[in-house]
Amino acid sequence: MTADEPTKIILSASRRTDIPAFYMDWFMAGIQKGYFEVINPYNQHRRKVSVRPNEIHSIVFWSKNFGPFLKGDFDQALSRQGYRLFFNFTINASAPDLEPHVPPLAQRLSQARELARRYGPAAMIWRFDPICFVRHDGHPQIHPPLDTLESMAASLASAGIRRCVTSFVDLYHKVRKRL
Repeated sequence: MTADEPTKIILSASRRTDIPAFYMDWFMAGIQKGYFEVINPYNQHRRKVSVRPNEIHSIVFWSKNFGPFLKGDFDQALSRQGYRLFFNFTINASAPDLEPHVPPLAQRLSQARELARRYGPAAMIWRFDPICFVRHDGHPQIHPPLDTLESMAASLASAGIRRCVTSFVDLYHKVRKRL
């Protein structure tokens, strides 16, 4: 990029709302319009964020379930329009109490392998997070269970996925309610 070229943005879709699993029709409508209207949560100001392909460096999708995204061929439609895609895929052992509406682990591992096949393993980060300490029946436990980490890592490594990120829990309101 030269000094005369406009700065391109990285569009994060989205860290707190699972757009690939639940809201791709809404997302694609915004892409079709060429912008999203964003409301600042602190002062309620609205602004338009342009999302024309020539203004976007890449779109980073965050999800716990890329099944609907892949099944709907949304990735193919975006790629045909010239968007570069990157994936932050949270894959933990199944825990329906903490992560409702997430398909079985085998399906999610298959989705990760498919994304790596289509876009290359460098286009993905596996997120094994958040790690939190909970009490279940009065006994402290770690979530996600660490005993599944090795087999998940082996499965993802077989697809060439080498990067794993982890963190500790952020106690958002919806997380507090579940805990």
